[in-house]
Amino acid sequence: MGIDIGKFLKNPEFDILITTYRDIFQVEALETDRFGEEYKKLSAVITMSKNDLKKMEFKSGDHVKLSNTYGSVIVEVKESKKNEPGGVAFMVNSPWSNCLISDETEGKGIPEFKHIKAKISLSKEQITQITEIIFHK
Repeated sequence: MGIDIGKFLKNPEFDILITTYRDIFQVEALETDRFGEEYKKLSAVITMSKNDLKKMEFKSGDHVKLSNTYGSVIVEVKESKKNEPGGVAFMVNSPWSNCLISDETEGKGIPEFKHIKAKISLSKEQITQITEIIFHK
């Protein structure tokens, strides 16, 4: 019986730049059921260009770990429907993206939602539940 060496190897990490945005469908799901599957499906997602997915060897639907000095979270990665060159990934404003945002405002009074630096790696873990984010931070 052989040893599964793969479980000891760390998945490669890549630098990523994330910007957040608002989405009317996600906001509607929030109003309907903040703890529901539809809200999670629309919120716990990072969207990346086809070029970036290929470079990082991710497939649409994979789970990825996003982390930086402010926190970490597991979300689903999806391919952008637009033909973008890459270099920037997108997340809707949500508890999942907020895990990566500093509470330091550098005198502006507003956190940085448009230039979030993080690491991204493939993950076998389940998507982070909203209850973990809200109640266990």
